[in-house]
Amino acid sequence: MTRHYNPATMNRAGIRGYSDKPSAAPGEIMTFHVSADTEGSMRADVVRLIHGDTSPSGPGFREEVVDCVVNGEYPVRRERTQIGSYVAVPDPKGLCAGRSLTVHCFVQVTTGADKRQGLVSRWSEQQKAGWAIYVESGYVHFVVGDGSGKTDVIRSQRRLFPGIWYSVSAVLDGNQGYIGLWQKVALNRVNSRFGPVVPLDTNFSGTSPSQIVPSAASPTIVIGGLAEDQASDTLWVNACFNGKLDSPTIYSRALTAGERAALAKGDRSGGPVAAWDFSVGIGPSGIGTDHVADLSPHGLHGQCVNQPERACTGWNWDGTEEHFIHAPQQYGAIAFNEDALDDCRWPVSVTLTVPDSLTSGCYALRVIQGDNVDHIPFFVLPPRGTATAKILLLIPTASYAAYANWQIVPALPSRQGASGRPYVLHDFDVEMNVNFQDYGLSVYETHVDGRSTKYTSWRRPISNMRPMSRHREFGGPWGFSADLHLVDWLHAKNFQFDVATDHDLHVEGVNLLKRYKVVVTGSHPEYYSGEMIDAWEDYLADGGRGMYLGGNGMYWVVSFHPEKPWVMEVRKGESGTTRVQATPGEFHHSTSGERGGLWRHRARASQKVWGVGISAFGFDSSTYFVQMKDASATEASWIMAGISPEEKIGDFGLTGGGAAGFEVDMYDLAIGTPPHTLLIASSFEHTRNYQLATEELRVSRSGMNGEEHPDVRGDITFFHTANNGGMFASSSITWCASLSWNGYDNNVSKMTENVLSAFETMDVLPS
Repeated sequence: MTRHYNPATMNRAGIRGYSDKPSAAPGEIMTFHVSADTEGSMRADVVRLIHGDTSPSGPGFREEVVDCVVNGEYPVRRERTQIGSYVAVPDPKGLCAGRSLTVHCFVQVTTGADKRQGLVSRWSEQQKAGWAIYVESGYVHFVVGDGSGKTDVIRSQRRLFPGIWYSVSAVLDGNQGYIGLWQKVALNRVNSRFGPVVPLDTNFSGTSPSQIVPSAASPTIVIGGLAEDQASDTLWVNACFNGKLDSPTIYSRALTAGERAALAKGDRSGGPVAAWDFSVGIGPSGIGTDHVADLSPHGLHGQCVNQPERACTGWNWDGTEEHFIHAPQQYGAIAFNEDALDDCRWPVSVTLTVPDSLTSGCYALRVIQGDNVDHIPFFVLPPRGTATAKILLLIPTASYAAYANWQIVPALPSRQGASGRPYVLHDFDVEMNVNFQDYGLSVYETHVDGRSTKYTSWRRPISNMRPMSRHREFGGPWGFSADLHLVDWLHAKNFQFDVATDHDLHVEGVNLLKRYKVVVTGSHPEYYSGEMIDAWEDYLADGGRGMYLGGNGMYWVVSFHPEKPWVMEVRKGESGTTRVQATPGEFHHSTSGERGGLWRHRARASQKVWGVGISAFGFDSSTYFVQMKDASATEASWIMAGISPEEKIGDFGLTGGGAAGFEVDMYDLAIGTPPHTLLIASSFEHTRNYQLATEELRVSRSGMNGEEHPDVRGDITFFHTANNGGMFASSSITWCASLSWNGYDNNVSKMTENVLSAFETMDVLPS
């Protein structure tokens, strides 16, 4: 059964969902988690996805309903999402609840927002019980409550300056009957936005009478937020903090002025009841854990929620070491954000044990409630450790995760004029900004406080990873929907193929690839881990055959959380085509310890593996390739069979009007293109809106655009490897969007078919 949708009739999402992981093999379990605005029932069906592009010039949207035991009706309701990062510390014995206590931490706020933001608390907002240090309108507050509604609050009279480290102490003295608050600037030459030359008059000290004995009804200490209601079964935290916290410490007594002064210098002696050290766990492979250690004898250890950022420069960072594993004592900070999300944590709606009848391919759980439809993509592998075809289509799920839910509002200021055309908004652009708490951010955005987003998660609805999604800048498919162009073509040409994902490649390495005669990429495999590059290099060096059918591949460094493989980390450094950047001293990944940024800057340019690497990008239109001298060489005749020498390659297509577009890659011997590589064709006539990639620039000047600079181009290349292996690169994101043009009868389709057929069937490649 093939079903066609008219995009004009589609509504804003009233139902949405996600899977627990990208892929599974027969016999393995995959869960789906669904939320709907209206409580009731939904229809769920497994569908095979074939083509997503709704352009009238192509095959149109294609899906096939698969007979599966899970197909049927299911209850559904609106699920709540905990958004915002924090640390939860159980304190069931009430060790941090008493008539007297002192709470200290180093604080760096990153927003001056009016909203309340919790720092350290043992508090129930609904019951007004316990104690809490929080920031509101830039001022530090300390509140105590007895649970009956009676509270006492003291507020600093000096606003915290964003981006500046402070030492903050709060004291409850039940014997003397007062609460007190002390804050002191703790900046040095490098750890804050300003240095010592700025005379910040923001120190404060004060006390206020109080006879309140805080209620012990709040059993959880929250670092980085305030508990909504600790009497409920589920801990919901709001008033999440935007900024950094370092070395929170609690004493079960009121400290003296001298002891508080020692704390402000980092001296935590004197028998604290809790002394958290966020640097504990740092090792050669980073700090890939959610565990937060308490150094006191009481073992009040905590757990991170929603992936607060670790491996952050602390209050005492002096700038002499930029790699946190070499100076962990200076990386004792955690950065928190109110819009962080690593897992929606919705209950399971549908459980699928992948049946043997589901052959390897691209699928979705299609959920329908009334007029609302969502497709939750997932990928079925062949049986574990086997191959059922000679061709492997490698699905770039790392790149899907990086772009996941890239939102329109943050992109407007810097992007709307850059593409040379107005944005075309789609329903999911509106949806992501209406129900933003369900979606989280992409690594192309900053958090609300301006810090770059460094973690992205699979366990949330990814609304722009849907079969019919279209990119707002150029109105065409992007990511998963663009890769369905290739899936459709493989079906149309009757190629038998398996699929696997980047996530699978990261785990299995070369053992996955070597089961296949040929491995084919998607249209934009931009984000790569070192394990994935290793696998490609080893595969090709041992006679494997690869087809890179995309653009801007193998570009940014990624790593995966060792305890939560659905969480991926990206830290963008000093260079690269991006609008976000990590802060000084924080370019190394917390989850792996490796340096982030571009693979090219770690001597692993994609030219060394695939023969080409990104040269330029632009989004107003696509163009074509012109055959170069090597196209007529004898060793390329099998690639060009059926294509006349005068033909332009790909002066047509469903996306941008051509096969060379959006992001294109070039041959470059200087950074690793194998010297025997054939340069078969190069793209021409890119517009002024196409710009040279920033890492190609040595000096900023005019003339770096598609009309003037010779390196603003894409190159089609091929080279042989040892043991009859080979590597073909089309070097353009829009290449696959030209495959189905004119009923699949065109020179892009012909060239791709020539190479894939030879790679699949020939034991010895022509030379």
